[in-house]
Amino acid sequence: MNTRTERKRTGMRLLVAAAVVSLTMALSAGVAFAGDDGTSAVLTGGELNISTELAAGTFAGTLTGAATTLDADVAGGGTVFSGFSINDPRGTGVGWDVTMQATVFDNATVAGKDLVANSLTMPLLAVAKADAGSSDVPGTLHAAATIDTGVAGVVMAACSANGQGMGTYDFTAAADASWELALTADEYAGTYNSTVTTTLATLALAP
Repeated sequence: MNTRTERKRTGMRLLVAAAVVSLTMALSAGVAFAGDDGTSAVLTGGELNISTELAAGTFAGTLTGAATTLDADVAGGGTVFSGFSINDPRGTGVGWDVTMQATVFDNATVAGKDLVANSLTMPLLAVAKADAGSSDVPGTLHAAATIDTGVAGVVMAACSANGQGMGTYDFTAAADASWELALTADEYAGTYNSTVTTTLATLALAP
């Protein structure tokens, strides 16, 4: 009786040992088949654009027989000029510039009695990132300037280093600055019209 009992116990011990060995082999096999694989990203650039256009304001005033300057604001009876936004998703690092130009104010009431050139002054611009992840803001801003020259426009903002202007940027009149319209003492009463054009162009710079 004792001999049979010992044989049964021995057989149980062998089965347990075999199970442990099998588990060890399975764990080892899992580590052996681990591997690495690479990934990639392809980024396609978009088009340089004016994402929000400038909305021109208006001027209003009463002639006094003396030279005067009108501001485009509600207090003076007019309306303010809006800001505008530039978006550069090209991903090239090549900069851009913004040129402003206006036609000479023509008198729609009395033919031939238009305002002289250089009457409309655009203020110094303030620029801010519309998105915190955008690169540096354009580093060259033109001081306040007349843009109804009758000839060429004025470059009001431009990138001054490669890598500037990548993203979206908001342009507004600088603090305490406004659009102004200068009048001489002998202006004719009436309605005057002008068209303001914003031109965005890429710079000829290598990235």
